[in-house]
Amino acid sequence: MNDRRARGPDDERLSAELVAAWDRDASTYDATPRQGILHEDEWRAWRRLLAALLGDAAHSAIPPRRVLDVGTGTGTIALLAAELGHDVTGVDLSEAMLAEARAKAANAGRAIEWRIADAEALPPDLVGFDVVIARHVLWMLPHPHAAITAWRDAARPGGLVAIIDGFVRTPPPPLDAAARALGRLGSWLSSSPPADRDGAYAAAMRHQLPLAVQRDTRAVASLLEALGLERIRVRPVHEVDRVERSHQPLLVRVSDPRRRYVATGRTPILTAAG
Repeated sequence: MNDRRARGPDDERLSAELVAAWDRDASTYDATPRQGILHEDEWRAWRRLLAALLGDAAHSAIPPRRVLDVGTGTGTIALLAAELGHDVTGVDLSEAMLAEARAKAANAGRAIEWRIADAEALPPDLVGFDVVIARHVLWMLPHPHAAITAWRDAARPGGLVAIIDGFVRTPPPPLDAAARALGRLGSWLSSSPPADRDGAYAAAMRHQLPLAVQRDTRAVASLLEALGLERIRVRPVHEVDRVERSHQPLLVRVSDPRRRYVATGRTPILTAAG
């Protein structure tokens, strides 16, 4: 059963603040380096990553899979999954983000189901998916345990839960301060927007997000294990990081401490007793 905790006034207030931030960012999100896909080689790298996770139903003999893209935002992962030939549902709490996603899907001629839904408490009819995937979502959730519980329960027995997120490799304090200064200078000289979304979240909000700053991948691996997922694997996303970083100005690139990972686990396959 889903781990559906009662939401109090503080939860509702934080949720409203987060949705407001996402709504505010919707029109510019895809123009942000390392968030939107800005170059053809980035698209190819993301497509290869998704093909490795989902399979390429459009160009192979595998059947289309039912894919749930949680926290779909502007629909980047949903569109890639649809391009690979899968049946995709994308959910998000931000109406403005979903409006961007719908427009992109219409322009690309992709049939994707879009729904308003909370990543931490999915509607009970969203079940039986072959793959539940969440990109750049876990770090911004107040209750990651409840979220992964909901994602697990939305997958069929033996289904895949895939989380694409990131961690920060923090150097010693003097080097960290120098790297931050170089990054700010590089962004200013290049007139490019910052390659993260920290500015969209007030410090008080970030303090309520347990995984807002991940120093390594141990927390996500522990969550997957604690929630009974099997065949857990956490690995770096080298190609996407390398390609995206190649488009950053030099000063920004050398000062960027963020690295992505993909964490996967499968839901247990139920067997008859005896």
